[in-house]
This record gives sequence, C-alpha cells and structure tokens, in this order.
Amino acid sequence: MGATLIACETCRPADRDAQGRAAGERFIEELRAVRAAGVGNEVTLSTVRCLWACQRSCAVHLRAPGRPGYVLVGFDPTRDAAEALLEYASMYAQSETGAVPFKAWPAGVRGHFLCRLPPVPAELPSDNEKSV
Repeated sequence: MGATLIACETCRPADRDAQGRAAGERFIEELRAVRAAGVGNEVTLSTVRCLWACQRSCAVHLRAPGRPGYVLVGFDPTRDAAEALLEYASMYAQSETGAVPFKAWPAGVRGHFLCRLPPVPAELPSDNEKSV
C-alpha cells in the first residue's frame, strides 16, 4: 500500500551541530540510515524546506492516499527516534485505513502527534457542492 513520510529540513535552525547542520537535517540522515538498515521499506522518505512547526521540531508529515495524515513533532534527531517513527510509519503503511492501534505504537512516537488530517477525497467537490 505504501506511505510517504515528509521530514522538515530546517527544524531548529538556531540549534546547529559542529558541521552547521540543523536538527531537521540530522533527523533526516538518521531516518535514511534506519531505512537503509531495512526498517520502513514500505515508506517513501521525502523532505520539505519547512513544515511551520518551528517551536516543536523535529517535525514530519505522514500521509497516504485515501487515509488520514498525521503531523508528528518534537523528536530528537537520534537513531532511536528515527527507528520508532519508521516502525510506526510501516504499520500505518500496511494498514488499509491508516489506523494503528494505540497499544501497537512504539513508545518513541507516543506524545509526538500534533494533528490528524482528513484523507483527501478521490474526487473533490465542485464549487456548487458544500460538505459540512
């Protein structure tokens, strides 16, 4: 089924490491390394310049066609955080509806959900149709 995990590149621009990398850049590197090690193969990794969650970074958006999307924030740019996130993203990708039972969530993603976005409908309503 698949899913896409979009990570913010510029999270915590004031918190740079010795090489000048923002926390978002470091987190993306960790996500790529964990994925290369075989975790989250069902998940496409992508980046975006900014997710506008600067006060609660590192931030990602998890989405898939026909399923609700999620914005998760407040990660440290570590291997453990990347593993937990990709484990959750794999469960989400394998779920037909995008629902992952809370008891199955890796501990590393609990408390990191900022919002749930409704799925994009297959057909968008016309200007004359209003959904309430």
